[in-house]
Amino acid sequence: MDKTSRGECPPPSYQMSDHARSGQSSPVSAFSRAENLYSEMSRRHSISNEKWGQAAQAAKQGIVIVYSPVPLLQGRALQHWCDRLEAAMLPWLSPLQFGHLQCFGSGEAALKARCSRLLARALLVRLVMAAAHMSQDTQGADETDATKQKSHDPQLAWLSLEGLDMDYLGRPVLPGWRAAFSHSGQVAFCAVRYMGCENKSHQCQQSRNVQESQVQQDFRPCLAVDAESLTSLPPDPRAFSSKELNAPIAKNFQDRDALRRWTIKEALLKSAGLGLSRDPALVHSGFSGQRRGLMQFCREGSTFFSSGKNYPGAAEPCRQIGWQLVPCAGHWLCVAAPVHPGSALVVSGRPLRAHWRCIFQGLVESAGAD
Repeated sequence: MDKTSRGECPPPSYQMSDHARSGQSSPVSAFSRAENLYSEMSRRHSISNEKWGQAAQAAKQGIVIVYSPVPLLQGRALQHWCDRLEAAMLPWLSPLQFGHLQCFGSGEAALKARCSRLLARALLVRLVMAAAHMSQDTQGADETDATKQKSHDPQLAWLSLEGLDMDYLGRPVLPGWRAAFSHSGQVAFCAVRYMGCENKSHQCQQSRNVQESQVQQDFRPCLAVDAESLTSLPPDPRAFSSKELNAPIAKNFQDRDALRRWTIKEALLKSAGLGLSRDPALVHSGFSGQRRGLMQFCREGSTFFSSGKNYPGAAEPCRQIGWQLVPCAGHWLCVAAPVHPGSALVVSGRPLRAHWRCIFQGLVESAGAD
């Protein structure tokens, strides 16, 4: 069997053309290479659009995770990239979101953090765009103008007019969608769930009004995601209960299991809207090797606590939050969200990886179509 039939590249020919001998490339071959490169880029772009469409469709059935590695750039190159991505994202951000992104300094670590947060928001906008395209195709609309397209999709129209907003807890606000961000330092993550039309009494309905939020949303769990790189240092032992610390696990895997448990704890606390304002040791992360589970979060006065079952003395009904670890290369990745009693959290498929260049290209093309 020759190398070509095995899928390998055949050895190069050593017969040199006149152009090769003179150090010049043939105009015909140069044109052919350019044409092939353009065809390959078009093919990849088409595949990318198809994958985004599939992810948008899956978001109607369950939670979808999209992620992008942070560019391996430094110094001025990273600063230039952040500025370009921010300029492309500007039409889609509310003043609150834009102000949040301006809080980062100019140091190397701050630039990487800013870039990761820009990427996470760009991932969400890109998915909403894909959903709008699919909605337009489904309705059989023949308009291709971007302005007409926005009129067909209320979420994209709202996003283009109001911009991606945030509630008083810093969670992203986009009517009809649930979204959450996480950053491992190496990768930006976005968890998304399409909700469609919903009323304001929904227990996870987020509001931009601070006073209304404080009155109505003090205890409204929502979608959350947390990601930890497997190369991260293990958390402080004080973050775990004695039962978790004494779990039967090989010594060589204790650090990795501690990261797994920490990822679950942080996702649950984020979903409950408590963050690290509560002792993570009080949040049980399940048994060794557990990949999914349920947790009850109850409230008594101003005190929040986690419980394995409903607490009879709680002033309000306990909220049930489901969690699930999702496979992702080089990371522990956990999604958490409120679920109805007796139901489980639904995560649609494996995470979709997107390259930052493709994300930027999609945003620029959309802006150019306006």
